[in-house]
Amino acid sequence: MQTIPKNELHRLVEALPDSDTLAAKRLLEYVLSKTGDPVLKAFLSAPEDDEPLDEEDLAHLEEAERDLSEGGVVAWEDVKKELGL
Repeated sequence: MQTIPKNELHRLVEALPDSDTLAAKRLLEYVLSKTGDPVLKAFLSAPEDDEPLDEEDLAHLEEAERDLSEGGVVAWEDVKKELGL
């Protein structure tokens, strides 16, 4: 079976026009559902979370946005190095 680097898939996804993202999502979900992983199947078939955000959720989101805007984040590559991964 031929494989391609996942960053090529990321590039294709980023190039998609917004009008085609739903179709791409459904196609990827279909492909993933064929893997036989029961946890993945449950995740893909779970209903969308439509509960409204409470005050605590909103406060956490505001804090995260502040951290991002102030540069208070750590790059994933740095985290992996720190954890020896």
